Amino acid sequence: MLNKKLNILLLFITLCSPFTLSAKNINDLVEQNKLSIAIQINHKEHQIVGQALILSIEVATQRWFAKGSQVRNFTMADVVMQANNIITINGSKRINGQTWATQNHEITLYPTLSGNYQVPAIKVDVSANTENNGIVSGVLSTKETSFDIALPEELIGIDSFIVSPQVSLNIDGQFDEAKEYAVGEAVTQTITITASDTPAMMLPELNVANSTNTTLEGISIYHKPAQVFDKSNRGSLSGSRVESFTYIFEKSGSYTLPEQVIFWWNSQSNALEKLIIPSSSWTVSGESLAQVKEINTSIGKIKFNLNSVLMLMFIIAFTALASALFIKRNTMANYYKKITKYEQRQLRHKFYHSITKQNYIIATQQLYKYALKVNKQAEIQNWRLTQELNQIAFEAKANVHSFSLSDAKVLIKQIDAETNKRVKHDNFNRNKAINLNSE
Repeated sequence: MLNKKLNILLLFITLCSPFTLSAKNINDLVEQNKLSIAIQINHKEHQIVGQALILSIEVATQRWFAKGSQVRNFTMADVVMQANNIITINGSKRINGQTWATQNHEITLYPTLSGNYQVPAIKVDVSANTENNGIVSGVLSTKETSFDIALPEELIGIDSFIVSPQVSLNIDGQFDEAKEYAVGEAVTQTITITASDTPAMMLPELNVANSTNTTLEGISIYHKPAQVFDKSNRGSLSGSRVESFTYIFEKSGSYTLPEQVIFWWNSQSNALEKLIIPSSSWTVSGESLAQVKEINTSIGKIKFNLNSVLMLMFIIAFTALASALFIKRNTMANYYKKITKYEQRQLRHKFYHSITKQNYIIATQQLYKYALKVNKQAEIQNWRLTQELNQIAFEAKANVHSFSLSDAKVLIKQIDAETNKRVKHDNFNRNKAINLNSE
């Protein structure tokens, strides 16, 4: 009887022993030292504003993960976090002679201001396998922590800059200083910035006209929406930003774009560097593009005698007569073209043809040349249809409807109507002046 009671007591003690306690929830696993969570901040040696900083959250279990672990969304002020910026790494480690399964979640942050940052408790959904109770799921939280971000003295007062060990700048489309552009022509300049260890969203926006505080009257500038994209090669990230500017020449004159400076903090050498978009200058003529031909003439020695003098006189007389006939013919031809508005009709026909073929860039040039003929190039740049045509030609906006031939004819009618108003106004003033003089 005594032995039976001793056996029952031993069984009770065994069942109540901590070594056989079963875990019914996540907190039980943590209390029994069968599950753990820890957070670590991976600092750079010189951690500054705009530089990537990694939060590492490690979840470890004595057995194995059933459905794994997942970090819940969280926010921090003055910090940029990319979408899907969490990298999870599965692994294992030895604790007290046992092998534990681990999941490491690396979260990349980009602080935008200097100072102290408080990291809140971050919740992690965990699902682990237990020895006696199957799969146990629940939520764990990391401890609150903090980190400091510095701003080097060289960057104080600079609004935007790139932090990267390597940055490249490429400029496609240069202005030709030696060339004389025509009204209606355009130049497109594409600027590409690529930086390693930096996502495209951290590269500064370029706005050449505004950044130089330059007002280019007579030039319309069309800025395409920036293209931003990231590349990952064997774990190495690089971001690229492509900005495209189209300059449409609407008035004659000389123009200059000052140089633009992009500031770059070289995180490899910890030094401030500058990327330069050089100054550009160009000239726009009022007529069609001038074509200059160099003609080299040489005058040899001429022996004069009576025959050569008579021959020279004959050549001069013949040349004078031919020139007079040529000038008269040209005068008549020019007068005919002016009366019949030949050049305007040709430009109008080419404009309509370009619209029909959807060659909108050529169409814009012909439209400005047509307006230039009637001295209305300044007015048309503010018209709605002109702006729509320029957007289709140079911005390739999908939300702008295709420019139809009917739209083109409306534009020409507007120009002609403005021209007729001016002619009537000039004739009225001229007649008024004549009447006053006669009185």
